[in-house]
Amino acid sequence: MADQRHAVDPTIFRSALARFPSGVTIVTTRSAAGTCHGFTASSFAALSLDPPLVLVCLDRRADCFPVFMAAEQFVVNIATPAHAELAVRFATKGADKFAYETFESDEHGHPVLPEAAAVIHCSWEQAVPGGDHVILIGRVHDARTGSGKPVAWYQGGFLHLGDGAA
Repeated sequence: MADQRHAVDPTIFRSALARFPSGVTIVTTRSAAGTCHGFTASSFAALSLDPPLVLVCLDRRADCFPVFMAAEQFVVNIATPAHAELAVRFATKGADKFAYETFESDEHGHPVLPEAAAVIHCSWEQAVPGGDHVILIGRVHDARTGSGKPVAWYQGGFLHLGDGAA
């Protein structure tokens, strides 16, 4: 049987993916040396309720990639519209991600985003290769919700969710 696959134009593929709104998270950890690290991820999902697992995708080229691969724990902060500028900075390679922003620390010293829509504390469970990314699977050991509404990423910009009933 002949191979029916065709090469996908990367520009068209990226454009197609941009038509799917996704949540915005800022994922943080602390290295063994005590330095804070983080990245912005829109590829985040619940994986399992029993046991409680979530997944987030990390670009292999990210400066923080080796730190997250060695980390025992990480925190998923679900961003609100007030965090849009911060999310852009955490998505920028080489940026001083923790400059000009006050993070709280959890009981393990990991950076937690104040006023996040939700904060999910995870222990590193597994990493699964996925092309130019790695799928980090975290076992949730604590979660809290805030009062803010989450922000979404859609067609290259932030989409603020309405104030309608949830």
